[in-house]
Amino acid sequence: MSYSVGTDTGGTFTDTVLINDAGAVTIGKRPSTPPEFVDGVIDSVGDATAKLDKQGRLLADVDAFLYGTTIVVNAIATRKAGEAGILTTQGFARTLSMARATSRTNGFSAEGLRHYAKRRKPDLLVPSSRKFIGEVRERIDWKGHVLAPLDENSVRSEITRLLDLGMESLAVCLLWSFRNDVHERRIRDIAHEMAPDVPVTLSSEIAPKLGEYQRMTTTAYNAAMAPVATAHLTDLNDRLVDSGLEDGQLLVMQGNGGLDRAAQATNRPVNLIGSGPAGGVLGAKILSEAMGLPNVICTDVGGTTFDLGLLVDHTPVLTPTAVVHQHELYLPVVDVVSIGAGGGSIARVDPVTGLLSVGPDSAGARPGPVCYGNGGTEPTVTDADAVLGFIDPDYFLGGSIRLDVEAARLAIKENIADPLGMGAEEAAAAIVEIADNHMADLVRQMTVERGHDPREFSVFLYGGGGPLHGTSYAAKLGARSMVVPGGELASVFSAWGIANADIHHTHEQSSPQRAPFDPVATAAVFAELEQQADNQLSLDGVAEADRVFERFGELRYVMQTNEVVVPIPPGPISDVTVAQIVDAFEARYEQLFGKGSGFSAAGIEWINFRVQAYGRRRKAALHKQTVHEDHRPEPAGARPIYWYEEQGTVTTPIYRADGLRAGSQIEGPAVVELPTTTCAVHPRQRLVVDEYGNYLISNS
Repeated sequence: MSYSVGTDTGGTFTDTVLINDAGAVTIGKRPSTPPEFVDGVIDSVGDATAKLDKQGRLLADVDAFLYGTTIVVNAIATRKAGEAGILTTQGFARTLSMARATSRTNGFSAEGLRHYAKRRKPDLLVPSSRKFIGEVRERIDWKGHVLAPLDENSVRSEITRLLDLGMESLAVCLLWSFRNDVHERRIRDIAHEMAPDVPVTLSSEIAPKLGEYQRMTTTAYNAAMAPVATAHLTDLNDRLVDSGLEDGQLLVMQGNGGLDRAAQATNRPVNLIGSGPAGGVLGAKILSEAMGLPNVICTDVGGTTFDLGLLVDHTPVLTPTAVVHQHELYLPVVDVVSIGAGGGSIARVDPVTGLLSVGPDSAGARPGPVCYGNGGTEPTVTDADAVLGFIDPDYFLGGSIRLDVEAARLAIKENIADPLGMGAEEAAAAIVEIADNHMADLVRQMTVERGHDPREFSVFLYGGGGPLHGTSYAAKLGARSMVVPGGELASVFSAWGIANADIHHTHEQSSPQRAPFDPVATAAVFAELEQQADNQLSLDGVAEADRVFERFGELRYVMQTNEVVVPIPPGPISDVTVAQIVDAFEARYEQLFGKGSGFSAAGIEWINFRVQAYGRRRKAALHKQTVHEDHRPEPAGARPIYWYEEQGTVTTPIYRADGLRAGSQIEGPAVVELPTTTCAVHPRQRLVVDEYGNYLISNS
């Protein structure tokens, strides 16, 4: 029997799912091991394989090992990325530090936008110093014509200077190179002659789009991430191969919701931004299609962050750019927004204002919450959950970790309750309520600000803390229903999504034109991009029958600076087609910004063309269970739990997952304990198990 392995490395836990040919899933979950993380991956896989009694032998039966990681973003944030040098056209060395006006607030929450004094341009994370930016003499115009030839002496002089400074990788971003890349390619040749081991990133390959600042940030980030990604993925691949995995079976999840070969990912590590959260959205797409739920809010409560994405008509919402520490990158990714609100989020009382705050700082995997007993001293959301009685200290991670509830209670008393003049349980309830409201606010922001009504969506609750906290924050939104996907699968749902991902490549090109659009020119651009995509999938070994292409355009009104993404229908492009595209743009514009907001008299521009290329892979089978109508399971016990709605402690029935079956119904207040997560059913809520083993929670 063969297996697919999906692994998701988070800031606190590393999750693994093993899926066999029949679609059966085995789960592994172990603490992450920063800063290298590879040990955590091996531990998590070992935890899953031990349950199959295949310790040390399973990887030989694996036909694909699919991996999601946050290591590249962590490297940038902690200033542990490679030392990247940048070469650009003479006169443009300050592009990154000047940035754009929008960089002052990129990535800010609605709350953050209100603090005008805190608005400032982002710190220069890549490169680490302006001295790593060099200028070369050359010039190409907007039509791609060479106005000044490349001065190769200036190139060699700058590369020598950067190497002397300790450059580990090189980013090349020249003006209008996406129109004519001859100078960038020549600089790469020279760099390889002078320093063969230094990786080179060209802007004309990584981000061939109009917009000098975003193109340079994308190129620079990719270059800085290259040494880190290469070392990490090489180490992981070697460890897996030593354990029996066939070389070449390691595939890496990207932020666009698809896979790439590990060898290719080391050349484009910037694509790994957002890889873990994208897996959860992809998993929700697969499961929601089977359940007949077209619109889904995807919420992932991990140990460090709360991640949120959307499915609209069964389709993940993609954004053409990503924001990393206020820097905007040309990077089509699944539109996932994150805040520091997870189980490890630290609670503090401001010594000046006396106000309680939760997050964004996190205790992470090391030392972790106080109740872990690993040296943590500041109370976290998980500590509050334990003190309130939601978590059984003897059954955390199936009993593999024993929680010290009294240590958590003491930390909350000394740090929160005493300064606020309240009891420990009241303080713990306040911590949880603040965290849940942070999450609910982000959901409102993500939906309403994008033209969606959250009452028309179902909410998927996953991640280790999703089933516990989601039944609170989702209920505040008036959502249609709440879904804990697959019961226990919820705690590793992103890993399950990664295990079911397709190969996915994005091909883009800027080719600005103004309406009325020329169908011949439009078709020619898409034909070129689709040929590039087809060639790449062929190199990936994808059969022709499994290759799928989707077209998109980025359009705007004349004189605007931001585009709206519009899907482009397949097939030949005619005058009728381009007229439909214009109509689709104006309809989407009004959906986003309100009826009557469009201004067609200004004219419409088509700026960027995009082709999303997919190599379809086999998906895990979803098995239906026999439904036992109105099955009322017996509780495994009861314990006192503090419910915020009741403003006090209630003796609450406790159910175990192995006592539930399709058709089971539970009335709140209640708690369902699973080996790797806990599901809270609040007062006046009802839980029903459906035919796929999902927990459906509604406000009764």
